[in-house]
Amino acid sequence: MPKIIVTSRYLKSGSKKNLANYVKYIATREGSVTVKNIDENAPATKNQQELILSLLNDFPDSKELFEYEDYVKKPNFKNGSALISEVIDRNMDRLTNRKNYVGYLANRPGSVKFGSHGLFNEKDEPINLEKVAKEISDHGGNVWTHVVSLRRDNAQKMGYDNLKSWRDLVIRQIPNIAKNSKINMANLKWYAAFHDKKTNPHVHIIVYSEDDREGFLTNHGIEKIRSGFANDIYADELLHLYEQQTDLRNLLKKESEQLMKSLAEKISQSNNFDVELMNLIAKLHDQLADSKGKKVYGYLKSDVKKTVDEIFARLAYNESVKKMYALWCEMEQQKHDVYSSAKVDFPSLVANKEFRSIKNMIVQTVLQMNLQVPDIEVEMPEPDMDIPLQIEEEVIDETLTDGVESSPQNKLYIKWSDSYKEAHKLIFSNESTPDDYKKSEKLLLSESNNVLVFYDLGKLYSMEKSDLKDDKKFFEFYKNALQGFIQIEPRAKKIKHYLQYKIGMMYFKGVGTPIDNQKAAEYFGKSAELGNQYAKRLLACEYISGKNFEQNIDKGIALLTECADSGDDFACYKLGNLYLKGKIINQDLDKAEKYLMSAKDNGFTQYALGKLYLQKEKYDIQKAISYFEKSADKNMHASYQLGKLYFFGIDGLKKDKEKAMGFLNLSAEQGSEYAQNILDNQEKFENEMLANTVFSLFVNLSRCIEDDYHKNFQSGRKMIDSKLRRVIQEKKQSLGIKNEQSNVQEQSY
Repeated sequence: MPKIIVTSRYLKSGSKKNLANYVKYIATREGSVTVKNIDENAPATKNQQELILSLLNDFPDSKELFEYEDYVKKPNFKNGSALISEVIDRNMDRLTNRKNYVGYLANRPGSVKFGSHGLFNEKDEPINLEKVAKEISDHGGNVWTHVVSLRRDNAQKMGYDNLKSWRDLVIRQIPNIAKNSKINMANLKWYAAFHDKKTNPHVHIIVYSEDDREGFLTNHGIEKIRSGFANDIYADELLHLYEQQTDLRNLLKKESEQLMKSLAEKISQSNNFDVELMNLIAKLHDQLADSKGKKVYGYLKSDVKKTVDEIFARLAYNESVKKMYALWCEMEQQKHDVYSSAKVDFPSLVANKEFRSIKNMIVQTVLQMNLQVPDIEVEMPEPDMDIPLQIEEEVIDETLTDGVESSPQNKLYIKWSDSYKEAHKLIFSNESTPDDYKKSEKLLLSESNNVLVFYDLGKLYSMEKSDLKDDKKFFEFYKNALQGFIQIEPRAKKIKHYLQYKIGMMYFKGVGTPIDNQKAAEYFGKSAELGNQYAKRLLACEYISGKNFEQNIDKGIALLTECADSGDDFACYKLGNLYLKGKIINQDLDKAEKYLMSAKDNGFTQYALGKLYLQKEKYDIQKAISYFEKSADKNMHASYQLGKLYFFGIDGLKKDKEKAMGFLNLSAEQGSEYAQNILDNQEKFENEMLANTVFSLFVNLSRCIEDDYHKNFQSGRKMIDSKLRRVIQEKKQSLGIKNEQSNVQEQSY
């Protein structure tokens, strides 16, 4: 027998059964608790037996009562009287009108008074019994009555032997009752009465909505209300039950693992391991591409829903899935046994409302199946680090017009003279001839103490395309340039940050000196503090990567953000890219969009924006296609993405084989091995896409079954914690301890 009995039904406005015979029995001496000269252990009288048969015929669900169990075990006078009394008490709502029923609950013998009568609700003020009785009697909408009953021994064991515990229980469960009765909490009205009966303490609850049109209670809702009370009262015992179900949970997990292993093997051996299922998935994919509005099961057209249902049925037909669902049902039955002796007639997995979410899972998995193509995800390319550092060599920054004069103590100086500028231009021009390089050498040598000259001569003597290449000379001039920069830097003013950056770069690259990252970081740091954008950017990238300097991601992101916020294109691209990938820092697509949109519009940025608009939160396939198309001619990854999207199709973009081939061929010509792979294995990729989607569906389905039970297990734990906190709070209040004084202590339990 169950440990708790919960009955729920519609409270009619008038009686439909003949109450006379039942009331007459209660009124007789034979049925009264004051009967004398009768042995309570004597067999039930003939009148009792006949009345019990009549009651069971009229109210067959009475066989669920504790008193019926006792009567079956011992059909004596005492148990017969208790059963008759309980059946009539439990069904008084069916035997009288609403108004009389309210009065019965409030004043029946055994009803614990809450003021002048037994009726209570969530408020502490007295309840006007006559007013409430009339209100319920005149109510034009549905009214429900619920009865929750425990055996006396269980009630005492669980602490439900007093009005306060029962009232608190009802108050806690009212939101659950409202939810499953489809009543808005703002409109909910309820009243209850606790009957402290000797054999089975119980509470009667009346529930209705102030809105006559609101309220609807199904069998599924009744089941949820029952389990709500059972989970609350027997939370610790249910948790123990969960823990005792280790073997069943292990079997459930084992079946899931075996299913995944079997599917993986079939995929590796042959793509066509379930042709019918693959065809259904391909059909649904095309239907979803043509569907407008929300891609949610409830919003789909009937023909699309039918395809989803067929896929679900096909998945549920799998033997391993059948075993998993059977194990789930077995564990649910054990929980159900707490509040019912009936065996649950579980529906099929497809018809089980507990797993309605699977249909939306199928829709979402098929929408995303193009992302499951079995290739290596292409890492977003980034510009060469030297490209944005042109101030170092190729281009003379015209803002750096202030040099450093020589001094009596040091003849070295910095000056962007006309002869230096002309020589510099010849060295870095792609059109220079051997004669141009010789001319630049002559111009540079005419300024023997200009440290900028030392550096450019080092560059000239290191160039392979120059007839002047000389390893000994280029090292010597670079060495002299480094020493010159170091000597001049202390007395520099406006260009101090520039010299610090140059010194740092020479240590960083090992130009004229062995590589010394510690010194490089020191000079880059000084330069960054003086506002040098290039030093900030380089430090940021190095701190983030940890490749040459000790990694400090937070510091790197802070510096990179400074650069980006000041308008640095490369920093905007780099930072936006990091927020998009979400690997180094938490993904933030809003920030990714902000910084990528602020970056210079080039092939790298356009490709990154295309990837951004494929993300679920920012999904806009038309924007993604537009950005990929802008960069397709100069970025093989963009053309590859376009080819893949058109080849497999995606939400909002139908498959287009002709366009797909055009972009894949373009990407392959640009050097993409991924594009060439799809071109070489078109049929294989289409089948693998479907096969992997089938695999994903089975994975997600098995997780739904496993996770549902795990979720219930965790909710059991939360209920225990909630009850424990409640007991602690009551104990503290009895000791006069205020909440704010003991928050830390409470959290430690």
